Amino acid sequence: MRSERASGTYLRGAAWAALSGGASILLPLTVFLVFAREIGPESIGRFALAVAVAEILKVCGMPGFYEALLANRRQPARSQAAALAFFLGAGLLLLPVHGGVLVTLLAVTGGTPPPGDLFLLLLVGLRIPIDLMLLQPQAELARRGAYARLAARGLVGNLGATIVGFAILAAGHPMLGLTAYTLGISVGHGLATIIGTRTLRRPRWDGARLRALWHEGRPASAVRFCATANNQLDQLLVGAIAGPLVFAQFNFAKRIESAFGSLSSILATSLFQPDFAGRTTPAARAAGLRNALTIVVVTCGSVAAAFAVSADLLVGLVLGPAWAAAAPAAAVLAVSGYGRAIGSVHAALLSVSGRNGMLFARFAVTILVGAVLVAATAWHGALAAALAVAAQILLGVVLLSAATRRVTDVPALRVHLLHAVVPFVAMLAIAALARWAALGMSWNAEGASPAHLGAAVLAASVAAGTMGLAFGLAWLGWVRRSAATAPVALQVMPGGGSPA
Repeated sequence: MRSERASGTYLRGAAWAALSGGASILLPLTVFLVFAREIGPESIGRFALAVAVAEILKVCGMPGFYEALLANRRQPARSQAAALAFFLGAGLLLLPVHGGVLVTLLAVTGGTPPPGDLFLLLLVGLRIPIDLMLLQPQAELARRGAYARLAARGLVGNLGATIVGFAILAAGHPMLGLTAYTLGISVGHGLATIIGTRTLRRPRWDGARLRALWHEGRPASAVRFCATANNQLDQLLVGAIAGPLVFAQFNFAKRIESAFGSLSSILATSLFQPDFAGRTTPAARAAGLRNALTIVVVTCGSVAAAFAVSADLLVGLVLGPAWAAAAPAAAVLAVSGYGRAIGSVHAALLSVSGRNGMLFARFAVTILVGAVLVAATAWHGALAAALAVAAQILLGVVLLSAATRRVTDVPALRVHLLHAVVPFVAMLAIAALARWAALGMSWNAEGASPAHLGAAVLAASVAAGTMGLAFGLAWLGWVRRSAATAPVALQVMPGGGSPA
């Protein structure tokens, strides 16, 4: 009975994570398109810089204590209270640092905005203490196995922030609306995490508990730093080497890839990490790995396949012909985003299995290799740089899957072929066939009306989504049949437990 209840909880969490992840892709992209038309590229660039500085500094607040709280279950209340005290102190100390770094960078680049806009940019730094503080109640929800609540936070935060941001924009204050949207995501996450859960501890400094968390929290924070650098370094290089036009194209493509990063982050923190933390045997971890890869291919894989096949049509419809040159890079980075999501599954498993040092080493290697590849190819345009990023992600997946084999004892190549590669190739093929049929048995879209272009995009999306859903349902059916016929198959359930 316990295993059945755990299975139901996990599946409900997976459904919420998929819904929340879909919102994390569509809503931010919609917000970007709307505000970009209203306030122009220069203001968008300054705002993106403020957010990037906040994200980089946030990693200096030891967010890896979250993974340490999941891995170390001794005296959870005391450990969480100590971690919360540290998060609050670090977040408040980093606020003036954010302001100083941002003002300096704006002055150096000659992009200092009017005082009113500068104040709004400085407010973005509030994300640092808010997001750090929320790691404590999030860890408690993960300890309880509250998958649905964890996953719903992303939907609540994104939807609420979008409504607030658009309302302020409609009132004639676009920069304030963009700021409210950005901070609203963090506030919405917080409200959905804390209200009605009794998870927020009273902060209490405890040096002994912090020292106990330090051993795992330090390498976990280093891993998070690498992940942040992995998202930002290539953009800095392309901007410095290739010039503003190519950078604009590459930046748009990176936003597509970042959307998949947001989705995979929601899946990892709200579903995969809590599930993996409860699995203690190689067989149970291997079953959890298969479950996670299946969820990733159904969610990230189906969206990536649909976008990659129809990127040239979609970009032209939404942004106009001026952005047409960005479509090939965006298609490549959509596939790269799917690869990043696969890598996040392995990172989630390793992060709660005491392998954060190993995880950091592999991230460091991929970042260095990626920086060299991007620097060498950025001269040749956005597509070349995007291909370099894709090669970097592929290398990272290979290294992480090899490391994961040590804690699962399963052949990495076979698992990825069955649960990640073959389904994705099938979705690409069916999406391409649907596009071809919708355009009148032709791939060429020249001369097609906007209605025909929209129909082709819709057909490719529905085809890829249907194929992904069919694969997910087939896997779920296999799991249930195995659980009914063989007790050992119950290890696919969270924790790898057996019937009570």
